[in-house]
Amino acid sequence: MEYQLIRSSRRKTIALQVSNAKVIVRAPRFVKTTYVEQIIQAKLPWLHQKVAEQKESIVLSPHLTLQFSDEALGKHPSVYIDGLPHSVLIDFGQKNVIHNKLAQSLTVVLNPRYKPHALNSAMVSTKIKSQIECWFKACVEDYIEHNLVIFSQQMSLHASSFKVRKYKARWGSCNSRGELSFNYLLKMLPTWVIDYVIIHELSHLEHMNHSTKFWQLVAKHYPEYQSAKCWVQKHQAYLQWF
Repeated sequence: MEYQLIRSSRRKTIALQVSNAKVIVRAPRFVKTTYVEQIIQAKLPWLHQKVAEQKESIVLSPHLTLQFSDEALGKHPSVYIDGLPHSVLIDFGQKNVIHNKLAQSLTVVLNPRYKPHALNSAMVSTKIKSQIECWFKACVEDYIEHNLVIFSQQMSLHASSFKVRKYKARWGSCNSRGELSFNYLLKMLPTWVIDYVIIHELSHLEHMNHSTKFWQLVAKHYPEYQSAKCWVQKHQAYLQWF
């Protein structure tokens, strides 16, 4: 069986992992490869079972795609998370969404009652999108809540409140009452770009326009704002939600 061996001087034990239908072995540097292969042979039935299960779970029809990035990803549905394309995998069990940063995958765990239904059915695809959206919203709320306080103190500008919702054509907004709103699809962007969006909206508390003074205030607290704008423009085609 093919496998990826990752050695670490800090690790003291051997760990086997199956991710994206691939076997990953994590082992201490001092362990010989022959011993690692003996462990794999001993666990072969279990590994074959897990690989087969995961291969089955990632067979989704292309029209269920939340967003394809490019041909290099093959035919697996994918979505941008933290600025990187992630494969979307489906499993069944206790409702959950599992983000594997190392493997760049997002596993949507559906209630087993959906198992008899075709993965390309409207009902299942709607449920998949719904769970991802809820996870997006929770992640963005946590991030905004923590970092809004930091940037508000830095800029001496404080919003009366903020909320996270879905927008079709904007990443954030600020109204005359000092209320900020943020798009939960910000989870698709790198955190350094999200920081720009936060500072952008906070700056509107002082300048409710995009005047020269507004951009000077943005530049004062986020000198790399042009890079953030360029990143969004460059990846715009991949940052859509259907």
